Amino acid sequence: TGIPACIIVLRQRIHQGANLVSGKPADRQGKVLFINADREYFEGRAQNHLMPEHIEKIVTTFEEYREIPGFSTIVDLETLKANDWNLNIRRYADNAPPPEPHDVRAHLVGGIPKSEVEARAKLFKFHGLNPMDLLTPRDERYLDFAVQITAKAHIKPAIETNAGLMAREVEIWDKFNAWWTDHTAAITALAGDDNATALIALRDELLSSFSTTLESLAMLDPFTVRGIIAQFWNQSRFDFLTLMARGTKGVADAWRTSIVTALEDKGNKENPLDHKLVSFLMGGFVTQIAELEAEKAELDAKIKAATAKPEEGEEEEDDTDPVDEKQIKAWKKELAEVKKTLKAKKDQFTTELNKGVDDLTEEGAAELLLKILHDDMQKILTRYITAQRGQIVAAFETWWDKYRVTLTEIEGARAQATEKLAGFLKGLGYV
Repeated sequence: TGIPACIIVLRQRIHQGANLVSGKPADRQGKVLFINADREYFEGRAQNHLMPEHIEKIVTTFEEYREIPGFSTIVDLETLKANDWNLNIRRYADNAPPPEPHDVRAHLVGGIPKSEVEARAKLFKFHGLNPMDLLTPRDERYLDFAVQITAKAHIKPAIETNAGLMAREVEIWDKFNAWWTDHTAAITALAGDDNATALIALRDELLSSFSTTLESLAMLDPFTVRGIIAQFWNQSRFDFLTLMARGTKGVADAWRTSIVTALEDKGNKENPLDHKLVSFLMGGFVTQIAELEAEKAELDAKIKAATAKPEEGEEEEDDTDPVDEKQIKAWKKELAEVKKTLKAKKDQFTTELNKGVDDLTEEGAAELLLKILHDDMQKILTRYITAQRGQIVAAFETWWDKYRVTLTEIEGARAQATEKLAGFLKGLGYV
């Protein structure tokens, strides 16, 4: 897969009296923990990555010496000996996904097997979806899509607007916002605190309390929940360190410095206007720049389309009315004005940014910092909720692809096509 090797074999011979992280010596003595983590990664363009939830799952499984079906297993030495000391990971922890089930009867005459829906019951329940909101009974063993689902394209919006699913997501957002409110004081309390243990204590508190809050809802699996807060912490740790060293205004000042530096770096590929401080502190200003950029692009496109000449061998379209020269000149004049205004706005950007940061009070800087951190974590949580909702959509779309069009319908359509083709051939005198 291109990822670092993340198949882990851990062999521990535990002696009596050993100091363990968890469990008793006898629980581990003479046993081997196999962890097969080669499916735990995020697929990137050039390289795959271990995400925080993957690391949490691997480390937690090791530290707690746990067995997780399809991920880890504990094997005693007698079993290994009987297998001629074969340490092939998949022999003991096979993480291959189960094959996609196919019901022959459903393929022939249609209908979604109830057994396949029941196999997904946990996913639906966690996300608050009653699958029967999109399905209707056919008989004792099979279901059909509800009457409002007449095309595959209807599935996604039906799920996303489902009352039960939406209520469940509102519940998790209410829990998240309440949790955040409870911990904002602990975050701002780091300002000026030079005690390193305070940072560690905050991380532990955020991790444990966030896990308790979200795991109680049973919407996302525990490793994903821990991965969310771990990802947020990794993303924000330098902001927390700056907060401890320089206070809330110091964090805003550090962000300002990085933005101005990026603006001056012509080789910088990232747009400094996308920085989180800019969107919160100068939202209106950036909107004006974006509108000018859009206007410039639109005028550019109009002028190019009006002045473009057909390539060699290409005929001009007869139904296209030519744009008169007067109109083209007007567009060019308007474009020049837009470019001039846009340049002035961009030149003014640093001045406006400096003014915005300098005008911040400590209280205002603290409020801004909390808003930005809240937004950062909200984006991470949104990504995971959306991904799980996507799994639900994928399940229903798979059933549509597998069972909505039956073999009988396919054969009927083929027979009609064959008959139509025969008529054409006969009419043309080929048969």
